Amino acid sequence: MLIRALMSLGIAAILTSPAHALCSYRGVDNARTTVAQEFKDSRWVVRAHVVSADYHWSDEDESWTLYRLEVVQSFKGDLPRRFTFFTMRNSGGFYMDGDGGVPDLDGDYLLFLTRRPWPRSDPPAARGALWVNYNCGQSKAWSQVTQKENAQLRELSARR
Repeated sequence: MLIRALMSLGIAAILTSPAHALCSYRGVDNARTTVAQEFKDSRWVVRAHVVSADYHWSDEDESWTLYRLEVVQSFKGDLPRRFTFFTMRNSGGFYMDGDGGVPDLDGDYLLFLTRRPWPRSDPPAARGALWVNYNCGQSKAWSQVTQKENAQLRELSARR
């Protein structure tokens, strides 16, 4: 009984914490990327604020989240002021959740974005939504961006 309870807690922790199990960048598992590398590879690089999130939890098919974000600062590319971001709730996901698994509505994020291919297996909500270039890379909560990284982003932005 105790083992079953511990296993359930472990599974719950995996499902509610940012996933880092499926990390492949250009065919390299768990690759270490740089800000410059991801800046080059991404169509858009922004500091964005989480406006809302729609969670779809399911025991029958894939669980996913559709975030609505607002651009605070653009470093690369021209996104509309508001855009959507889609992520599956699995080991390849990138989550913008706060404590307790609720949307981080007070949070800003540095996002290296690309257009998400829309396979027919994805829900209609995913159509036209963006996703991060590499879920285990340089995209992260803005509070984790260092002064050096911020300066590097401004420098890379000025070159374009």
